[in-house]
Amino acid sequence: MDPYRLDPVVQAELIVDALDRYCEAHHFLDSVSIESLHDFDSTAELARMLGSQLTITYLDASAAVRAQRGTAGAQDVVDRDLIKSARGADKIASLAQEVIGNDGPRLELERRLDRMALARKWPEHRPSTMPVNALGLPVHLESYLAELLDRLTGPRPLIDLLAVTGSGARGKYQHRWSDLDVFVVASVDSLDGMRGVLAELEAELGGVKLGLTVLTRAECQAGAVTSRLLHVLALIGSGCLVPLWCAARLALPAPDTETDIDVSLRDGIQAAIEVRRQLLRGSPDLRDLYKVTALLAKIQLRFGGVECPSDHDALREVVEASHQDTGMVAAARTERAAADELAMVVLRSWLATLPGDMT
Repeated sequence: MDPYRLDPVVQAELIVDALDRYCEAHHFLDSVSIESLHDFDSTAELARMLGSQLTITYLDASAAVRAQRGTAGAQDVVDRDLIKSARGADKIASLAQEVIGNDGPRLELERRLDRMALARKWPEHRPSTMPVNALGLPVHLESYLAELLDRLTGPRPLIDLLAVTGSGARGKYQHRWSDLDVFVVASVDSLDGMRGVLAELEAELGGVKLGLTVLTRAECQAGAVTSRLLHVLALIGSGCLVPLWCAARLALPAPDTETDIDVSLRDGIQAAIEVRRQLLRGSPDLRDLYKVTALLAKIQLRFGGVECPSDHDALREVVEASHQDTGMVAAARTERAAADELAMVVLRSWLATLPGDMT
């Protein structure tokens, strides 16, 4: 009736047995959490039995904060703390691999726990680098990137990593159609210096739109990123996307393929909405319509296990699967009727995956 009256070794054995049964019945799980460990002696035995498989985390908060947070009143908190202390709960901090101060906001705690969980799930990867001229970009953009790197990575670098993404990273850059998309890892304290460098070099872009995204290392490690940026991290982690520069000994998390696919669903939902917004405009931007239609196609293919970075190739795949004429894919860049037809083919393919009447 009271498991805390059992011998500490027996308590730990019962927990391990319960974990074994649970994990056997849920073989698809790669991690579980045990909440909460109140007994010092049984926790020490559990750590001995599970070894490195177990990470003990001790959440510490001041008495005033605990009293304020108590849902049943301050006295209830005091009473429960007396019981926990009698079991040695306050000493578990000495066994913990992670001791977290929990007086702050909930978001701070969740980000810390996210980082702990992802550190086990996402292995760290030290990226290699490639020269600017390996991208096959127009000469003026190569010159721009070379100068940008020179300014940002001097004796006191402003950044930790810089990579070209999108069509520019795949040798698919098209003049007057493609943007220059750049992904940077840098401290927020570097923003002022980066802004000055970008302003000085802006003229060298020759009118090309620069799409610059900046993240901190902490955001990458905690997974506090959009689904698109998680995909960028996954590509860097797998070696499919090679940065132009990274700091010595820099390691970034490499998100797993399953997570990358799952979170991309959010982008698919948004893309399906944006396709209809574009179609309802009297004069849609054909470039925007084409790109968002391609994004919706790529995400559908990703769920089928097909990674297709090229907009054109992804659209052809979806159109062919729908038994449609693929000629509309090329024409959609310049012809409104073809762009509308292509968007509807891809949108209907997406909606067909939903239960019920897709109309």
